[in-house]
Amino acid sequence: MTPSVLELIMLEGSSKPTNLPFTLLQVITNNFSDERTIGYGGFGIVFKGVLQNGCVAVKKLFNSNTIEDGPFHREANFLMNVKHPNIVRFLGFCAHTEYQAIKTSEGSGRYDKYIYVEMRERLLCFEYMSKGSLDNHITDELRGLEWHERYQIIRGICEGLLYLHTEKGIVHMDLKPANILLNDLMVPKITDFGISRHLDGISRAVTKERLMSLGYCAPEYIHQGELSFKSDIYALGVIIKELVTGRKEDPNIKNVLRRWRHRWNKSAKCPPLGRQQVNTCIELAVRCMAEDSKSRPFIWEIVNQLNNGMESTEDLGSSANESTADQISPYEWELLSLDPLELCLPLELTPRTLELTNERGDHIAFVVHTTNAQCKYRVEPSQGVVPPRSRCGVTVTLLAWHKAPVMPMDQLAVRMARVEEGVSADGIDPGTFDAETGGMVDEVDLTVVFTT
Repeated sequence: MTPSVLELIMLEGSSKPTNLPFTLLQVITNNFSDERTIGYGGFGIVFKGVLQNGCVAVKKLFNSNTIEDGPFHREANFLMNVKHPNIVRFLGFCAHTEYQAIKTSEGSGRYDKYIYVEMRERLLCFEYMSKGSLDNHITDELRGLEWHERYQIIRGICEGLLYLHTEKGIVHMDLKPANILLNDLMVPKITDFGISRHLDGISRAVTKERLMSLGYCAPEYIHQGELSFKSDIYALGVIIKELVTGRKEDPNIKNVLRRWRHRWNKSAKCPPLGRQQVNTCIELAVRCMAEDSKSRPFIWEIVNQLNNGMESTEDLGSSANESTADQISPYEWELLSLDPLELCLPLELTPRTLELTNERGDHIAFVVHTTNAQCKYRVEPSQGVVPPRSRCGVTVTLLAWHKAPVMPMDQLAVRMARVEEGVSADGIDPGTFDAETGGMVDEVDLTVVFTT
């Protein structure tokens, strides 16, 4: 078989995966050279195979996993049975075995003795995904992929998982950003079925084998070895949260929406349903990550909500005017707008200005305080009152740090509250920001990035 035959398989979408010669995969990967390495999986290394009119990905299983063919057969079987726009396309497989003669020390000068070692190679060939894995594209709200790209990736992952769960009865078991690949159009495709399971007519199973990716693994699988379709849902929730916020930590929905609004206004790219979509995704992520697997939604519920339920699931304020032409006004609970939301502080003790804007008709008190005892700042003024429809500049200077090397990032907290006219900076005390007294209170986590 020549590389042109493999190119034909790529072009003909109806062609089934086929057996591929080992020599062919050697040629197109330059004998599996380090320069062609594009990724690592739990069971092998992935190489880029170069053809005359395109590229493929070749996964070469580690030798420790070729002694028994279980991982190879399991993944190949799953791949042979799946075909979906959001599942990586499987092109072929290779099961190659040969013997190598190794001279022993037992022979004499006239007659050498050899042992014959069986060398096994197990390989899988896929379509090449030019944008790599999703974990290379996860960033916070202020940078990286635009919101419409993130939302389409979330929908694509869910469509692929819907196919696996409902049409094939497959639990992926290792869903994570590293196992989601992106093509030229940023279409997500699920890959790596090395530890997947087929639940044939049952909803859950228990296994003694614990193969997992920490951070994405459902608690019932970690502790009891219980796997089900809801195991994938837990991992999906972590992925959605990371795609929306860039973090695994539990999100503060107000801060998430504030940061997205800040980015949309800076770029003048305000999606009409951006706020509702962000809110829906965060709500889904929280439900997906419920400790009790029975409380997690099924994948078809998630897909339906993403496709149809674009209204906000919780009223966090008046609807903003979100369009591609206009700025998004502050949400009802935003007492002050902060610019920037990420403060870059030089280490040479140079001040930076934080601008607080009051677009309301109320007087808004504020206080800026540090959350980390390792860093010392000078904040001027550290508290004050911003009159209606006016601005206040606050200078922040890093004075010292008490642990080396200095951490790359920190946080400042800005607390705000609505106060009566006539209240001065001297009249602000901790009780001013007590929400239980009935006043309107807001708090922003301001990211601090140290620069040289």
